[in-house]
Amino acid sequence: MKIKPYLEIMRPVNCVMGGFTVVIGLLISHPEETFALFLQDPLNLFLTLGGFIIFFFVAGGTNAINDYYDYPIDQINRPDRPLPRGAFTQKRALQYYMALNAGALILATIIGFLTVNGVWIPTIVLFFEGVGFFYSWKWKAMGLPGNLVVGFASAVGLPFAALFITPLQEIPPLVWHLFFTVAIFLIAREFVKGMQDVEGDSQFNIKTIANTHGLRTAAIFMFAFSVGAAVWFTGLYFVFPLRWGFLIFIIGVDLLVIAANVLLFSDVADAKKQKKASFFLKLGQLCAILAIIFGSV
Repeated sequence: MKIKPYLEIMRPVNCVMGGFTVVIGLLISHPEETFALFLQDPLNLFLTLGGFIIFFFVAGGTNAINDYYDYPIDQINRPDRPLPRGAFTQKRALQYYMALNAGALILATIIGFLTVNGVWIPTIVLFFEGVGFFYSWKWKAMGLPGNLVVGFASAVGLPFAALFITPLQEIPPLVWHLFFTVAIFLIAREFVKGMQDVEGDSQFNIKTIANTHGLRTAAIFMFAFSVGAAVWFTGLYFVFPLRWGFLIFIIGVDLLVIAANVLLFSDVADAKKQKKASFFLKLGQLCAILAIIFGSV
């Protein structure tokens, strides 16, 4: 059995970056003097690793079911994906989705009974597994609502992890600010991805901004969301007690956002520039994660 298609269909880079939102949620919310001290407790170390794995599995499962439903579209838009190129079958993708979601739910149930919020932990995981399914099945085709679902569901690891160690009403305000800002940043990249997929989406009536209102309108939406997120990110440094490391990496985010927008608006129809702009935003996402980590420790 080849391992590569199983990893590819999960989009492991995205899953890892999403998993780090769980680590960041714990990093910001823990009551100990340092995060290293927090991790010295075996239970806390288990919660951190377990939370990362839960998010990794749920995100990977969602990507698998997304490829399952997107198979005919990906034959046009993404022929190099595992299903269109024949490295994975739809049946196997469905089985893989179910296995990953089951593993995440079992682990969430165990963690739930070790945390202050008990049954809420597996309930939240089950809810977002459902969100991932309905997004892939119906909501993605709706365009903007689907983009919003992706952004907020991908950033939910921040408050979700905080619930491991604190009641809902005691989650630090910084966690909520980061949750909202990360979500907006991720939504910006969804607009670019819609631009990249417009050829196949137009044949299957997928109502992305690019498909229904044109590439330039999609680029304008990307500009508004990406710049808004960058400004909000930068402003957090002046509101919350964050270290210099945060500002250094956030400047990197700002520069990548500027580069992505300049590149995209130079020719909104150029597929290579769309791909580079999407890559710059993905690097910006990584820089934002590093900013939060180095700004909090």
